[in-house]
Amino acid sequence: MPDQATELRKLVLRAAREATLEVGPPPRLLVLTGGKGGVGVTTIAVNLSIALADQGTRVVLVDADLHRADVATLCGLPEQRSVADVLTSRRDIHEVLVRGPAGIQIVPGLWAPGNVADYSEKSQLRLLRQLRLLGPHADIVVVDVGGGSNEVVRRFWQAADDVLLVTTPDAVAVMDAYATIKTLRAGGDIERMRLIVNSARNVGEAADVHRRLDQSCQRFLGCSLGLLGHVPPDEAVTLAARQAAPFVSAATGDAAQALMQFATILAAENSDSRKRHTRAAA
Repeated sequence: MPDQATELRKLVLRAAREATLEVGPPPRLLVLTGGKGGVGVTTIAVNLSIALADQGTRVVLVDADLHRADVATLCGLPEQRSVADVLTSRRDIHEVLVRGPAGIQIVPGLWAPGNVADYSEKSQLRLLRQLRLLGPHADIVVVDVGGGSNEVVRRFWQAADDVLLVTTPDAVAVMDAYATIKTLRAGGDIERMRLIVNSARNVGEAADVHRRLDQSCQRFLGCSLGLLGHVPPDEAVTLAARQAAPFVSAATGDAAQALMQFATILAAENSDSRKRHTRAAA
């Protein structure tokens, strides 16, 4: 068991790190979620993070899914420490970060946590504060919150700079996506919310899904839903999942190309945002 002197040294080091981190613009917080599980949120979060890193963006990927902690598995990493260590104050964010593919930094998740109270508002705000202090080390923090509309997901939505909502063209998935928007928007607005249509066969199918959701949002919720794009079906995605490896690393195939396009858009937006922040602070 650590003695008091050891614990005190850890506290001092954490305080020193936080003091150092309060310099420069905070990283952009990009939250990915879906109306239900099984639509590909984690797969897109992992591969989008790698695509961003391939373009020179410094990325931290956080697995904050309460129900399925698959990020570490998809990246072939051991799950020794997790986001639960930060939520419970056992460790700070730097002590749980592990290096993943393409140099991204990963905060592994905790599948089926024994104590959901670890995701209390106080604990979650602690995690968000530490993520916001990563500006000197990260340009974008990607947070995979999985599917559903619980209070944990709601707080991440409210804290996000951007929300990417993932659905498939399946009618039930589309209805669940709308229900999630309706439930989670009740707690407050967000700066930008956009749709990714996964497994859409073509642009027309993705546009139809977006049109239906956007019309419902405008008519009943008084908000507009943007479209980032679609990810077409690709055997490379299935094969990579079987091998527990990201598919975008090969940089071939329609799905990989789609993720690279998303990364180009998001990286450019983030660069512009950081420039504006720098000019405002000058």
